[in-house]
Amino acid sequence: MKMLKHSLAALVVGILFSCNGKAQNEQELIGTWEIQGTLMGDNGEGWLMPHNQANPDCEADHTVFAEDNTASEVRYNKNCDAKEKSFSWKREGDHIILTSGDRTVDWLIHSIEGDKMTVGVQMRPNAKNRMYAVYKKQE
Repeated sequence: MKMLKHSLAALVVGILFSCNGKAQNEQELIGTWEIQGTLMGDNGEGWLMPHNQANPDCEADHTVFAEDNTASEVRYNKNCDAKEKSFSWKREGDHIILTSGDRTVDWLIHSIEGDKMTVGVQMRPNAKNRMYAVYKKQE
């Protein structure tokens, strides 16, 4: 019986820590991430080809992850008019799952180091190869 109590206590502590870890993992994504460019190479390595803004005088193209698991991708045209796409998101381990209507895109988190995040983006559903993009978190 004593062994059962210790096992149950360990299980509860494990669940609490895993839930807290998930919240921390999601918390590091919350905020505005400016796209820096695309990595030219394989598997998240290579040189950075800078993102080409439609007009460098506009705000930078970016993605916003909100605490309520909604997000938006904001791109600016030559006239600095914002075009916004809204979607929901969830984190599953090293993946960010983005959903809009019946379309789902899987971002593979290659790394998050400080204010820099590198993700592998599927270009087509079920694609094996990924294009790696670099984002910088804004303050």
